[in-house]
Formats: sequence, C-alpha cells, structure tokens
Amino acid sequence: MNLTKPLTTAALIIVALGVVFYFLHLGVLDLLDVELPYDLFNFYLFGAISSLIICLTFITLPKLLPELHDKLGFMFLFSIFAKLFLLALIFKNLLFSDTVFTRMERLSMLIPIFIFLIYEVLVIVKILKKHS
Repeated sequence: MNLTKPLTTAALIIVALGVVFYFLHLGVLDLLDVELPYDLFNFYLFGAISSLIICLTFITLPKLLPELHDKLGFMFLFSIFAKLFLLALIFKNLLFSDTVFTRMERLSMLIPIFIFLIYEVLVIVKILKKHS
C-alpha cells in the first residue's frame, strides 16, 4: 500500500493547476481591463487547499478502509456541498455585502472553484474505475 506516488502526483497537479490558471485568469482580466474589488488569489488559494484535502482524502480512504469504496460517490457529493458551505463561510463578508458585482466579477469568483472541481471529479472517476 504505497500511496506516495498518487498523493504526490495529485498535490503537484493541484499546485500546477492553481498557478497556471491563476496567472492565465489575471492575464485575461488584464486584457479585458477588468479590475476586481477583491483579491483573486484568495479564491484560488481556497480552491487549491480544499481540492488538495478532498483529493488526498479520497485517494487514501479506499486503501485504508476498503469497505467504504461503495460509498465514495456519496461522500464526494457531500464534500462538494461542504466545500461550497465553507466558501460561503470564509468569504461571507464579501459574498453577503451590499456590493453589486458585475457578471465578470461573479464569474471570477466561480472559475477557481470549477477548475479544481473538474480535477476532483477526474480523481474520483479514476478511483471508482480502478476498483470496479
């Protein structure tokens, strides 16, 4: 049960996704002359850390507790809702303020979440396919 390679690979991919898409996102915003009223880095940091926790947990869990393998899909759905709840809790002052955000500002908050969510789904699909 050597988990070093899959855990390291997942962590490196998450960091690489965060760095590449953060600077790509900033570049697109700069091209469009969009100035965000918040720090975009915080959303990417939240997305990367939460995705890292989720991916490392779901990579490790089936190896440690094989009887939970059938429940991984449901656990993953719960983790998505928990992640969104945590996002709302951490950024509550920004999200629930009286500030009216433009479409681009709102979209810029969601893009990091979806980028990391796509990778999480790929990791879960790979885990579920491997054991079926």
